[in-house]
Order: sequence, then structure tokens, then C-alpha cells
Amino acid sequence: MPENSVSVSDILRASVCPMQLYLAKSSPAYFSEPLRYSVAKQLSYHLGDEEFDREKIREELKLTIKDCGDEAFRVLDEMIEVCSKVMWRQALTYDMQVDSGKYNIHGRVDRVFDDSFSIVKGGKAPTHGVYASDRLQAVCYSICLEEMYGKEFYGRIEYLGSGTVRSVVLSPSDKRLFLTALKEVEKVRRGEIPRPIRGDKCKRCRFAENCTPLERPHTLLDRLKKK
Repeated sequence: MPENSVSVSDILRASVCPMQLYLAKSSPAYFSEPLRYSVAKQLSYHLGDEEFDREKIREELKLTIKDCGDEAFRVLDEMIEVCSKVMWRQALTYDMQVDSGKYNIHGRVDRVFDDSFSIVKGGKAPTHGVYASDRLQAVCYSICLEEMYGKEFYGRIEYLGSGTVRSVVLSPSDKRLFLTALKEVEKVRRGEIPRPIRGDKCKRCRFAENCTPLERPHTLLDRLKKK
């Protein structure tokens, strides 16, 4: 892994709101994996099997999820029902650590094949295409894998909540968004205070209460507008 490498998760967070990344860096670290993702992740290791061994996966969930209970098993049953209708490829490797020295980034890919990779999600697929953050995540992994192996890798997003697989065809604009988000991460690392990006996602942000006091003008033009 490159020295002082930027994580893909930080790039995704910066793309949503650089202030979220800034506040996360200055707040006590804690990790709480969403239940649906935990279930989807465990199920993903069995994609490509002739059939899902429900009891075996349940036992695995008991080991990996703290206080695993009926809700986890309900979500598992729901995912198995929709995923059983799909023909899945069996991965060559799982949770593969990848990095790019050129862009100084790193991440971990859920499922990797000889010509492609898959990103596992616990939710349902959007009506069309993939979610913006999922597309950006695919850009990051594509860059890393192509640099590591010297060939192109295409990505898929596997929405196990709806048993849907969506291929990601990357465009120049996708890569420009990656570069923009990466620059925002670098600014935060230098200690610069970014502007919050206001929107519906603020309602779900755990830093919302601490965000408002930090929103202040940063340029002379901003200050003149405030007068």
C-alpha cells in the first residue's frame, strides 16, 4: 500500500460532502456495519454455489454479527429468495486489497474475477443504472486493478436486496468526478475547512449537529455578500 494512501471510503465520503469527511477525521472513530450489508456480505461468499445452504449461512452470521437475531435471519431469507433466481459467477478471490501508486489510493474489492470485479451492496437496485456513489467506487477499483495487472477490468454492482446485477460502463466524466473527490480529500488532509453540501443527505448525517457552526464565508467575495 502506498505511504499515506487515501482510502476509497474517504473518496466516497468526500464526494457526498467534504465537510462530512472533515468532521469524521476530527471525531472519535467508531465502526458500525449496517445489518443489511453484513448479511449481503456473508451471502456473497456463497454466490455461484449450486444452491444456498441457508442453515450454514445462518451459523456464519451468528459468528460475524454481534447479537445476531431474527432480523438478520429475516433479511437473509429475503435476499436468498431473490438471489436464488439469478445465475451468479463464482469469484476467484474475495476481499482483495488493491491500490494505486499513481493516485495514492487503496481499497478492498468484494469479489474479483479474471476480467472483472463486483461490489456487493445490501440494498435494492435503483430503477435504472447504479447509484452515483457506487459508480465512483467502481472507478476507484478499476483504476487500482488496471494499474496492478496492466489490463482493463470492468465492474459490476451486485444489489443483493433485489437480486440485481448492474454492469458499470465508465465514462470520462466518471473519472473527472474521481479526480475532483480526490482533490477534496487532499484539501481536508492539509487541514482546510471545506464547505458543506446541503441536501437531503444532511438528515441522515451523524455530523449534522456539528456542521452548521463551521459553515462560514471563505473568500472576500463571500464576506462582501454577507454585508
